[in-house]
Amino acid sequence: MKFRIKLFIVLLVVSIIPIFVIGIISYYDNQRTITQHTLNNLEFFVDKEKNNITNTVNFHSDRLDFISNRAEILQTIADYKNSPTEINQQKIDETLEMIKNIVGDAEKISIMDEDGIVLTSTKISEINQKGQFYERFEEIKNSDQITIDYVLTNEGSPVVFFSKRLILNENNIGVIFLEFLPENIFGQINTNALGRTGEFSIAKKTSENKALLIFPLIIEEDTILQKTISMEKEKIPIVQALLKNQNSFLDLVNDKDEPILAATGYIENVDWGIIASVNKSEIFSSLQFSVWILIFVIAVISIAIVIISILLSQTIAKPIKDMVNVSNQITHGNLNIRSKINTNDELSILSNSFNDMIESLEKKIKIEKELEDSKNQLKNERVNTIGMLASQIAHDIKNPLYVIKNSIEIIRKKTPENEIIVREVNRVNRGIARISHQVEDVLNYVNPTQTKFEQTSLLKIIQSAIDTMKIPEEVIVTLPKKDIFVECDTEKIESVFNNIILNAIHAIGNTAGKITIRLSQDENNAIIEFENSGPNIEKNILPKIFEPLFSTKEKGTGLGLVSCKNIIESHGGTVSVRSNPVIFEIMIPIKQESNKKT
Repeated sequence: MKFRIKLFIVLLVVSIIPIFVIGIISYYDNQRTITQHTLNNLEFFVDKEKNNITNTVNFHSDRLDFISNRAEILQTIADYKNSPTEINQQKIDETLEMIKNIVGDAEKISIMDEDGIVLTSTKISEINQKGQFYERFEEIKNSDQITIDYVLTNEGSPVVFFSKRLILNENNIGVIFLEFLPENIFGQINTNALGRTGEFSIAKKTSENKALLIFPLIIEEDTILQKTISMEKEKIPIVQALLKNQNSFLDLVNDKDEPILAATGYIENVDWGIIASVNKSEIFSSLQFSVWILIFVIAVISIAIVIISILLSQTIAKPIKDMVNVSNQITHGNLNIRSKINTNDELSILSNSFNDMIESLEKKIKIEKELEDSKNQLKNERVNTIGMLASQIAHDIKNPLYVIKNSIEIIRKKTPENEIIVREVNRVNRGIARISHQVEDVLNYVNPTQTKFEQTSLLKIIQSAIDTMKIPEEVIVTLPKKDIFVECDTEKIESVFNNIILNAIHAIGNTAGKITIRLSQDENNAIIEFENSGPNIEKNILPKIFEPLFSTKEKGTGLGLVSCKNIIESHGGTVSVRSNPVIFEIMIPIKQESNKKT
């Protein structure tokens, strides 16, 4: 990252973050204040309207209770019911008029007998007919309490009715109904105080366990008194109200799933829930102006910081850029370059220290190069000396080995019946074979022969290598099913395969095991894999396995795998090993480039 950008970021963090934090704190503090103020207003509105509705309901209930307890009214109803004469008709009409004067603003007054037949009504067409609310009549006439409900009339008009049974001398003589228009009960509710998105709703619970909206009245075709909300939607405030949770809420939604603030109330004697709510988008709209001011301030400060960072970076970035250039030159091996900064400040001191570092680096590289040259020279001399000595010793050992081997064979043939001699001869032969193998490793490493390329079957070479060695009975060797022809030195590749298979046998030891050989190829190379079931190779040993004179076997020379590596590399290929499971992988070209040229 460029210095100019870093400077800009630092200045931005130092100046913008405090302003941003203060702005965020102010925003949420204002939001909390507005929220609390709104909830207080909603609670006040709900309490006020709850009291108004309760007082109106109680007012009409008291008058109904007064009417149902007046003996002269009850006696008049009983007389008319028993003898509907003209005189009794006149009396009950006068009684109905008196009730109307007591009640005042009732839309309709009806008196029914105990069978639900209208005895008298302000609506004359209903007299001697079944009453409007006959389906609830049985429930009402058996109740000692005043029944209040919000329903539709037969004409489809919504009304709030109050009803109570009439008892004279402990006998049920009928039921009186008072019907009021909704505006007589809810007429004083003014929702303008709740704002543009404010809502005030009243609902009752239906027999289907739903909240039925009764205010505001939805007066549209086929929708009046049909808007219901499932009581399972507890995020809607009217449901909370009907659950008798009289509280204010921050996390509710309206029927359109819009976030709202809401306060709820419950009117016990009518089993109605009431709520007042307002959309959060409206009450928090005033905060948007604060957000835009904050964004404007941050934008102005950011522009100022960009200008300041550009001016400052011009005085600082140029010397640093020069030092970066010097550093790149050093990286590419040019140690003759020097930093030339004379600003009489910390950058100048840094420049001088940089130049001192370059000089120290020059001296160190020179010393390391001299040490490396001396080390390589010593190593080469040592390897050459050991190689000459090893070659001489190997040749000196080889001839006596043949003499010993021939003599032992003569002894074995002359005494084939002597088991002890045969056993000891076999032991000597195994020792001779081991010494011969180690001698061959030394000679192959010290005196590599010229590579002779010819097109050969890899499967045939693998089979030939296996035929020349003794495979223990408990070791199973699985050969590849397909064959690949490559240009290689057959004898040398066979010795490589022989060495790797022999190492696998030694790794498996005296236990049952398996050696799996696989052949595959890519576009240009043949791939030979030797997998054995022996123990895994330790991680610290893997990198050293192809180094000269390194061996994990007590009787190994440490030259076998090195010779294999040299042979494969002379073919232009690679050899590698991995553990878990142990797999030696050889990759050699299918076609040799040298042969193509010739």
